[in-house]
Amino acid sequence: MALMAASLTVVIITLNEESNIVECIKSTLGADEVIVVDAGSRDRTAELATSHGARVVEHPMTDFAQQRNYANSIAKSDWIFHLDADERLTPALRDELKSALSSNTYSGYRVPRLNFIFGAPLHHGGWYPQYEMRLQRRGRGMWSRAVHETAALREGSVGTLREPYEHRGHPDVRTFLAKTDRYTSIEAEALAGRSMLTLGLLAVVVPPIYFAYKYVFQAGFRDGWRGFAAATLLSFYRALAYVKAMEVRSSRSSTKS
Repeated sequence: MALMAASLTVVIITLNEESNIVECIKSTLGADEVIVVDAGSRDRTAELATSHGARVVEHPMTDFAQQRNYANSIAKSDWIFHLDADERLTPALRDELKSALSSNTYSGYRVPRLNFIFGAPLHHGGWYPQYEMRLQRRGRGMWSRAVHETAALREGSVGTLREPYEHRGHPDVRTFLAKTDRYTSIEAEALAGRSMLTLGLLAVVVPPIYFAYKYVFQAGFRDGWRGFAAATLLSFYRALAYVKAMEVRSSRSSTKS
């Protein structure tokens, strides 16, 4: 029996997430519906999701925003909460959701995210709280941006929840780098419209400034070696995105000629 005053669908977008999907689904206890929108996993993601009570829908992914908007279109409940497979609802957040869903004041809620980096939560360096509008009244939310997507409301006002959901997507450096490779490839396509000179300058100038911002001004140093590692890897992310964009631009030029 559902625990929520109003009905809730939790949607989870996946691609080869067999190591995460079960714990993610278990964390959604009390939801009326759990939908896994899978982009063609070749592992046991779909099988495991189905066996743990989720409805699995196969849908090819163009970008992250498009995938979330598709998920919105097939959800049946009054409210929709968006999760990734490496994210978790906590018991405290599930309790807070009961009150939020029974209110008619808001059409969406910003929810803080608590990031676990290399085995521990980070509270500085801009990692917490990272508010995202993950909870939306059905028919009101719309996502944009190909990567690091954001949500907005078609109508209505936005409230803010206190309890965070957990993001456990960076257990080690290898995983961090694998995601960096994937996300920068997507971002490079959008950046490739800039000139080679601009991209080159950005690749040189932005990373050290970004490191100083994350590690010093946002006090990433207070999270010890993990704060240093995160700031360093994020700086590398910025450089890699610009360099990949240069590669994409060069490839496009070669094709035209």
